[in-house]
Amino acid sequence: MKSIAKKIGVLLDRLNRLEAVAASVDSFAVYSRSRDLQDIVERNLQIAIEACVDIGKIIISRKGLREPKDTKDVFYILAEEGVVDPNTLEFLVPMAGARNILVHGDDKVDDTVIYGVLKKHLGDFRAFLKCVKPFADAAE
Repeated sequence: MKSIAKKIGVLLDRLNRLEAVAASVDSFAVYSRSRDLQDIVERNLQIAIEACVDIGKIIISRKGLREPKDTKDVFYILAEEGVVDPNTLEFLVPMAGARNILVHGDDKVDDTVIYGVLKKHLGDFRAFLKCVKPFADAAE
């Protein structure tokens, strides 16, 4: 059986890494000049998003909810069931799309969008964690 707590651990690890990078990068110019820095952020962001998707799928399975049509639908189902609030959903759906671009379309990655997530939206991952933590505590 898959563990929500383990996936939360993965998400926290990647989020901590991203927060450390965010604290050390003070401008888009610095970020955009360093391909290594971009790779670090993109990979950690990808894994963080995948952890959110995995957590959502585990919750959906355990609650016996409908099968998601795609990655974005995982988050819509969680919202329908009251697991995540509308503000968190508003963040998660675009992140599912960003994950697909990070995995499948390197030439389409928009550095300004990734930098914006790094500097302004890491707290949204923490909001997701607050929503799903009760499911980890209850099941494990």
